[in-house]
Amino acid sequence: MRNALLLALLATGSAHAATPQDYARQWPIQAEPGAAAYVLELDASVLEHVTRADLRDLAVFNANGEPVPFAPLPPERSDEELREPAPWLRVPLPAPGQPDSLALRLERDADGRLRGLDLRTNDTTPPPAERHDLLVDRGEDEPPAITRLHFRLAENAQLPVNLRVRVAASNDLVDWQVLGTGLPLVALDDNGLRIERLQLELGRTEAHYLRLSIENEGNWPALAALETGRPQRAGDEREPKTLALTGVAVADQPGVFDFRSPAPVAVERVDVELPTTNAVAAVTVAARDGDEAWWLPIANFTAFRLGNNGDEVRHVPPATGLHRERQWRVTTQPALATPPVLQLGYRAERFVLLAQGPAPYVLVAGSARAARDDYPVQAALAASTTPPQPATLGQGSEAGGQAALAPKRGEDWQRWLLWTVLGMGTALVLAVSLKVLRQPKGE
Repeated sequence: MRNALLLALLATGSAHAATPQDYARQWPIQAEPGAAAYVLELDASVLEHVTRADLRDLAVFNANGEPVPFAPLPPERSDEELREPAPWLRVPLPAPGQPDSLALRLERDADGRLRGLDLRTNDTTPPPAERHDLLVDRGEDEPPAITRLHFRLAENAQLPVNLRVRVAASNDLVDWQVLGTGLPLVALDDNGLRIERLQLELGRTEAHYLRLSIENEGNWPALAALETGRPQRAGDEREPKTLALTGVAVADQPGVFDFRSPAPVAVERVDVELPTTNAVAAVTVAARDGDEAWWLPIANFTAFRLGNNGDEVRHVPPATGLHRERQWRVTTQPALATPPVLQLGYRAERFVLLAQGPAPYVLVAGSARAARDDYPVQAALAASTTPPQPATLGQGSEAGGQAALAPKRGEDWQRWLLWTVLGMGTALVLAVSLKVLRQPKGE
């Protein structure tokens, strides 16, 4: 009995040497020969064949059919935005019909920032107090590059705010360069839903001064603060990719729509595109990784589309942490009748492989019976003085096909044999124990 038990354990516990046929799909890896390591970028077109959320059914084999060390590179942090207060002053505008001819008198504080600004025109009639530009002063020293301006409204600001803003930049208050025109600045209240787009996208500028002018009808709202936004290059600078998903309405739940991602991509930003213009809805986005799992809240925001004839203003989508869930749910209030488009922003996965064994190498994906080993690739890269070289994938093709997505034949009977032998061993031990207990003392 003891020998039978050992044989069963060895039969079922022996490691199965995986081959490319244990995976559903394969792609040839194209790379310049001679490097010690290569980096692959894998997007949704590859990950849609993966069955495991941990991506362990991705592997690489060499020309001899042997697995080579292959492991994911840790995702780099996304770029972060650093916000800083921006001192600003009101610039009076000339009266209608008068040239924009100004006489300037500047006052600066000990830090070199503007404390007072007096602009006079040839007209002695003072301009209306509510009609003015805003001048942002970034100091006399070399200011860092910024990409955005953020507005914070005062508590007494009058709504609605629906302005189009022109932004010009200068280093001397004489020569100006236009950074943007028609930039939307919006703050509305639609039946209790707050619609806000209180940031201006500037591109990149290192100018000392920014002049903000209203292009359409309207006046500046009461402002509590202005802030500049500049990117902190803290992480991945690659261009993000987008998965646009079409949803279906959930039965008996008005305004609720379900979406399914084709691949476990690492989502770092979500957005909802409403189906029609001049629409607004409070949106809740949730996700889960299986029919039996709980819905995990991901984001809450107000989505809107305002405008016509191509002149459209949309909300700013929120950033999220990394999520690999395949099932997504969007809840809208007021309830939308037509599903919106759910957009998942992600960056391609980066994997590194060590050139072990003869080329060519092949990437495989999708398996219900094989999983990649954990290779200490990071330690090998840290000890190397040569960075890994980029590699690309060729045309994909079938490897093991659907057979690789089903349990391997023989695994079920081996599992039952193991339990049978274990049960017989347990019964034998129990019988021997009872025999010992029943034996009279002293025998």
